[in-house]
Amino acid sequence: MFETLDKMMLAGLGAMSMTRERAEKIFDEYVAQGKAAKDTRSGFVKELMDSAEKTRADMEKVVREQMQKTLDGMNLPTKSDIERLEEKLTALRKQINENKGG
Repeated sequence: MFETLDKMMLAGLGAMSMTRERAEKIFDEYVAQGKAAKDTRSGFVKELMDSAEKTRADMEKVVREQMQKTLDGMNLPTKSDIERLEEKLTALRKQINENKGG
């Protein structure tokens, strides 16, 4: 699991660091090596940027899911648990104050 997470994080870091300028530079390198034709630049750049965004979004989803699993496994109280306790405390304080006065 951690190996996959590490790979996703590295891919995500690469995706997050992908800028239009960097994508254009990569394309220019491909053109220089004869791997791409100059007239396909805008499509290549758009495809590369879209791919980087999808990788970033996928990584964010995986990290969010893993964080939720970790938190669930820790058995921590939820916000609603705490709110329920606060309501009970408020009711108990009210009851104590009424008993003191009466």
